[in-house]
Amino acid sequence: MTTEAETELLAELTAVVSDLHSAGMDDGEAMFLLGSGADRLCTIRDTQSWAGFKSTLTDTDIMALLQQIDAEGNSSVHEEKGRHAYALQALALSLASTNAQQDTTKAGAALLDQVIEAALKNYRTQAKPS
Repeated sequence: MTTEAETELLAELTAVVSDLHSAGMDDGEAMFLLGSGADRLCTIRDTQSWAGFKSTLTDTDIMALLQQIDAEGNSSVHEEKGRHAYALQALALSLASTNAQQDTTKAGAALLDQVIEAALKNYRTQAKPS
């Protein structure tokens, strides 16, 4: 990842993490969608955690997932499903920051991953059908 690309990623990551901590984590529907999206991806790789899921991915896997998330996110925006698009954006930013080099980007990604892990855990314990 180029320095310029990582700088842009950091700006987006900072905005989403800031929003999540100021209001997004209080939005039950958004957190449900974030947890269910993370669960869906973890189930594909038979992993129990978001960190475990990310550790199974190659660079090629990440690029393919980012393309899929981008297409699904654009569709969500078009269909005016803002919370769904928001959850997808958070997952995409986490995936995009997997190979970050700058400490600040890594720190922001770690904060985002904590929110995703919490949403995943809550989804699995509170909302996922048994």
